[in-house]
Amino acid sequence: MLNDLWLLISAILIVVGLLASQGLLIIVGSLVIVVWLLTKFWNRYAFEEVSHGRSLSQAKAFIGDEVEYTVTLTNEKIVPLIWVDIQDAIPIGLELAGANIRGTLAEDTREHRITTSLLPYQRVSWKYAMRCNARGYYRLGPARLRSGDIFGFTAAEQHLSGVEHILVYPRVLDLQDLILPAENPLGEAKGRQPIFHDQTRFIGLRDYQPQDPMKHVDWKATARKSALQTKIFEPVVSLEVLIALNAATGEHAWQGTNRRLFERSVTTGASVAGYCAGRGYSFGLVSNSVAVYSGKWINVAPGSAESQLPTVLEALAVAGSYSVASLADVIRAERGSFRPGATIALVTALVTPGLLGEIYELRGRGFQVIVFYSGDGGPRTPLVDIPVHLMGPVLDPVESL
Repeated sequence: MLNDLWLLISAILIVVGLLASQGLLIIVGSLVIVVWLLTKFWNRYAFEEVSHGRSLSQAKAFIGDEVEYTVTLTNEKIVPLIWVDIQDAIPIGLELAGANIRGTLAEDTREHRITTSLLPYQRVSWKYAMRCNARGYYRLGPARLRSGDIFGFTAAEQHLSGVEHILVYPRVLDLQDLILPAENPLGEAKGRQPIFHDQTRFIGLRDYQPQDPMKHVDWKATARKSALQTKIFEPVVSLEVLIALNAATGEHAWQGTNRRLFERSVTTGASVAGYCAGRGYSFGLVSNSVAVYSGKWINVAPGSAESQLPTVLEALAVAGSYSVASLADVIRAERGSFRPGATIALVTALVTPGLLGEIYELRGRGFQVIVFYSGDGGPRTPLVDIPVHLMGPVLDPVESL
């Protein structure tokens, strides 16, 4: 790489050439100065009026979906770029067909590299089919641009902070097809929370809750009280389901997390949520797992609005494979918000003595408990009078895909 020392050497060559009347020394010294000036100019202005962008055809997807991913590079100045190297961060879990992908020192990130050249005022784009192979909240970027001068002496570099995000939901499988011969996987539970209402039988008003359908808001009462009021109708059918997801896959913290069993639990929880949404049930989610970029356990209040399933799936998509407390402790802390007669759909890969005690405590308080066991085989501790669905045998074929 040329540095300021070359400027001093070229000046000496020119002076000596003038004193000795040697034209060749003057020409060489002048050329060195010209090259030095060009490299200084290049380092400063190489990426002036050069913009990099990326876009996704959609910001949310399911596992197995393909999303169109576009990278764009634009040169809006008269000076061309002889070569440009784009190095962009792509997380593990997203696959770019036909792209140049290299490994990095980071465990969860790879490098997407594009090398090209740009003429004056040229814009180039690359389109890829990005396949979503795993659930999660992914960040694409930041990117780094590198380019060199025409002589190959220097290289300019620019770091870009812009990023794109995509949320990949977990798989939602049809429980009716997976769990046979049970006609109703959640049983014939009866609760006290209205799910299907007779809207001709108005019985009162209460304060609006986020999970209430907007069509049930009484706007006249809202205007009188200056607070949203929801109509209460006489229930026709009652069932509320609370999905309790256990993030722990081992009895002790030092055993770490079995990622395969945890992902199986997440798939099961998402499938239970899809089952409830398809039948108009009111359902919610609680888990001792914490969301990515958060320090509190996951808790989605029960509801039956159309947005409830996307809300639960989004919470499951960002669930981390580690727990902040035992599920029994979380259930005890949240038990006061459970409505009487609710069905607890417990999704777990193991049954500990503490969790077993909490199951029977819930039964004694009038809740129906159904266990979706996502571990290998069956629970080592027998569950007396508790319906248990073994998810391992029915999800193994899905995991192999």
